[in-house]
Amino acid sequence: MARLNIPRLPFRIRLPPKPKFLQGIPNNSILAISVLILANTVVWAACAVVLRLHPKLISPAALSYSLGLRHALDADHISAIDLMTRRLLAAGQRPATVGTFFSLGHSTVVLVTCVVVAATSGALRDRFDGFARVGNIVGTSVSAAFLIVLCVGNGWVLYKLVTRLRQVLDERRRREAEGGDGAAVSTEYDAEATASGQFNLEGGGFMARVLGFLFRAIDRPWKMYPLGVVFGLGFDTSSEIAILGIASIQAVQGTSIWLILIFPILFTSGMCLLDTTDGALMMALYSSKAFSRDVVAILYYSIVLTGITVFVAAFIGIIQVLSLVQNVAEPEGSFWDGWEWDQSSYIDLGDVAWIESDTDWPLLQMLGSEMPKNLRHRLHKKRRLVI
Repeated sequence: MARLNIPRLPFRIRLPPKPKFLQGIPNNSILAISVLILANTVVWAACAVVLRLHPKLISPAALSYSLGLRHALDADHISAIDLMTRRLLAAGQRPATVGTFFSLGHSTVVLVTCVVVAATSGALRDRFDGFARVGNIVGTSVSAAFLIVLCVGNGWVLYKLVTRLRQVLDERRRREAEGGDGAAVSTEYDAEATASGQFNLEGGGFMARVLGFLFRAIDRPWKMYPLGVVFGLGFDTSSEIAILGIASIQAVQGTSIWLILIFPILFTSGMCLLDTTDGALMMALYSSKAFSRDVVAILYYSIVLTGITVFVAAFIGIIQVLSLVQNVAEPEGSFWDGWEWDQSSYIDLGDVAWIESDTDWPLLQMLGSEMPKNLRHRLHKKRRLVI
């Protein structure tokens, strides 16, 4: 087969350097966030043209977008995206679009619901409560099961992280006892450990085999789309958008179904923006150059952050299971009489998890290379370190 001779350009295309505050973020993370920002801008520009002709739709349109931003900060969204980002990173990938596909799957349910409600608002209104109840049971069940199983899987990752940290420290102490300068052998060993892939933590143990179906089921970011669809069957947010669709039909005479689609599109734009930012920045955090210089720094931070996310996922999963039992079985007793889960507190928990996970990256950027250096200095001053 003849090779194609592609002429070379007489000049080189050089991209402008990234701003200083973006230099530590991988290009695919910047690209994912930039695409979503551009998409939000285009959506709002198109909606502005339509809303100028229909000013009565401005308020529900703004409310739909704010609902999307708010729903992206739900604790189950944060836990699922962060845990799966960490899971795919452990498998050697660089997933910057986990949150994007999860949000698109979730938004598919919202879009379909809005179309159905807008087309059959009168007939469906009386039956929507029962339909939403069934969807809520299915969505909550899948969400709780996924978070609990994923919590167990990342608990196994946490165990492997602690085991590897012990191995690294034991090897450093052994080499230090044999060869003198601990800093030199530390750097050499760190390079070897980094090259061998410190995120490959699944191992061949019993737990890895039991949870192998989970590791294999979602091995690409796009496979978060069907999971997002199932999560969206809860209809908590879909019912809000559907009510907006019905209200707009009643408030504005002659509103077409194409105008009703503005609401789920704006909702999707806001939710995808924050979910993509969460997943992309988590991937950037683990790909940071500040991490790549010292395996001990990587392992210490990974243990802390993985432990926090495992706790949050377990807590949310248990809350969802108890809420499901209360709504379906309606048990009686003093415990269940006092069991009332405030949705605003649930969202606040997601806010805390999102802020905690995504503000750790700029903190590491401010610390720069001093964190690995300080960790190494303290490590070699202590002959015995017990974990």
